[in-house]
Amino acid sequence: MNDLNGMPQGFGMALSRNAKAMNTFSILSEEEKRRVIDLSRSVRSKTEMNRLINKLEGGKHELF
Repeated sequence: MNDLNGMPQGFGMALSRNAKAMNTFSILSEEEKRRVIDLSRSVRSKTEMNRLINKLEGGKHELF
């Protein structure tokens, strides 16, 4: 399920629980944000979502 901005709810919830990951996401360009959101749509488990959030927590260099 997506929220009004097209971000999957599970991703938004996971992001809101991790301040470092949220900070990294907030400084990404719009294109980079779209890429991360697209990645989050392919997540099929809580473990996979945690990996994505951990990559965000590690900083932009962990993602791209």
